Amino acid sequence: METTLHFLQIFFQALFYTAPILLFHIMLILLIATIIARKEPMPINFAIYMSFITALTVGYGDFTPKKPLSRLLAILLGIIGVIFTGIIVAAAVYATQQALHATLGI
Repeated sequence: METTLHFLQIFFQALFYTAPILLFHIMLILLIATIIARKEPMPINFAIYMSFITALTVGYGDFTPKKPLSRLLAILLGIIGVIFTGIIVAAAVYATQQALHATLGI
């Protein structure tokens, strides 16, 4: 239990330090969603949903862009999402290493 608590403490601290980068990525996703909503016949809430689903590489396929610019932006969303997810995974790996080192000496 001590390792888990230590992990969570370090993980959230790492997320706090990377918050400006993560917020920048979220703002990019929202900006691209706004552009897609203007280019496609799609309400803004659907565009935001589609953008986050695409950025997080889930891609349900229920909403797909039809126009070339929107498709290009969807590709950009995928790249942004991979970076966004990578930062969170890197924070989790760092927290795991630090927690195990602190509690188990590994």
